[in-house]
Amino acid sequence: MIVFIASVLPIALYLLVLMVMDGFALARWSMVGRCTAVGVLACLVLWLLAKVWSFTVGDFSLMPFFEELLKGLLLVYLVVGKRIRFMAEAIIYGAAVGGGFALLENILYMLAAPDMHLATAIVRGLGSAVVHIGCTALVACLLILLVNGGRRVWLMIIAAYIPAVILHFVHNEIHVPTIYKMAVMIVLFLLMFRLFFKIGNSKVYNWIDHSVSYDVQTLSAIRRGEFSLTKAGEYLLGMKSQFQPEVFFDMLCYVQTYLEIKIEKQSLMLLYDSGFKDGEFDRKYAVHNEKKIELEALKKNIGKTGMSVLSPLVQDEI
Repeated sequence: MIVFIASVLPIALYLLVLMVMDGFALARWSMVGRCTAVGVLACLVLWLLAKVWSFTVGDFSLMPFFEELLKGLLLVYLVVGKRIRFMAEAIIYGAAVGGGFALLENILYMLAAPDMHLATAIVRGLGSAVVHIGCTALVACLLILLVNGGRRVWLMIIAAYIPAVILHFVHNEIHVPTIYKMAVMIVLFLLMFRLFFKIGNSKVYNWIDHSVSYDVQTLSAIRRGEFSLTKAGEYLLGMKSQFQPEVFFDMLCYVQTYLEIKIEKQSLMLLYDSGFKDGEFDRKYAVHNEKKIELEALKKNIGKTGMSVLSPLVQDEI
């Protein structure tokens, strides 16, 4: 029972977080399952290899390098092959691979020490899961950020591995209580993910024109059915296959409603500053607020990870 609880708890917590954050609007059960299975397979392969080959050089273990290398192979395939394109999606699937690896590793570790106390087993299992889930998600995040199909693909792939490998080595070599290492690693991963999200979103944001005239042109293109001819449409429609149809429809509605609110806000401000505060102004202002309520409802349907994909298009305050 201890083995089961300590081993399954990390992956159960991961799925719970995923359900809350995404509701499987962007991530798919089938892909999460396959990624988890690949993580389990990577752990099994290394466990079998460790029986016939030493991963140490002197007193230094090379295991973290080989662990990150094997866990990241599926992610390299998915990113280079354009099968995943969003950073949020890459982090979800990267975390699933790491969770699968941690799942089997914890089982093997607990079977080797069956007398371990439950509390110790849980802390040890969570600590291992944080490292594997975080490092593999970090590799996935950097692959999305760095690999763009240019001539230096392999160089960028190597660069994407480096931070995760270093963090894994440092985690293994620093001998402090697991609970402290786990807390530090969680903070580091969250800060890095936040930074890389901002970098990725700013690149798309700077590519898309956010002037008032472009907003008007984009909204007009949506109404004419020519959204694909705009930069915003090129960005979003190129990812259509990654979403469930109903979620993608809500995302399109969100962009259209957002642009309508943004443009109407400018108009209302001009009317207000000019002194036009009659019944017509009140009517337009009421409609404006109703659209804001509609926008919030769409936001809930899309989910947090879906909104992170839209964020380069809807960063401006309304």
